[in-house]
Amino acid sequence: MKLTDLLLKKEELPILYGNCFQVPIHPRLLSPEVSIDKNIARDIFPGLKPDWHDDLKKYVETAELDNQTKEWFKDVFLKEFPDFWIPDVLTSENGFASSLCISRNGGGTLYFNSEDPNCQIAIPPNGGMYIEFSEEKAREFSSSQEDKDYIRMNIYGSHNVDYYPGALFLRNWAIAYENEVLKKVFG
Repeated sequence: MKLTDLLLKKEELPILYGNCFQVPIHPRLLSPEVSIDKNIARDIFPGLKPDWHDDLKKYVETAELDNQTKEWFKDVFLKEFPDFWIPDVLTSENGFASSLCISRNGGGTLYFNSEDPNCQIAIPPNGGMYIEFSEEKAREFSSSQEDKDYIRMNIYGSHNVDYYPGALFLRNWAIAYENEVLKKVFG
């Protein structure tokens, strides 16, 4: 599969029910044989703000939200980027960002722990609810070739991701981060 086909796209990883999403992790990025710059996730964080703002503005304009939620999003999130969101990143031994946190109390965290069942999924070959990959792409992200009926993947688990603005930023950050790392590993 070509690198351009391997890169994650927002439309492949929808946010459902206001705060639910999954971001698969390519197994090569978890390999101890791969060395990843530990600063990538922090370095790309500031550049994600304008795109997030545009995505959130479109969501507020088009989603079926009650007036109170709409006004809250406009007043708290659309006036300026939340100053309480800062990039807090933990990395594994090979440099992979095993935790992407914007705020433990008001935004949430994405994390990967190979021992945590919340960080693994199995989807049918034709795609899952939260991951809309072609079968070929899903198999590229497969963490195990043992099961023919399901494609097993490692994903970022989520913690304290309670509202759409935080879910949107974390999803976009994870996509941008993983794409940047995929370019360096496969490019």
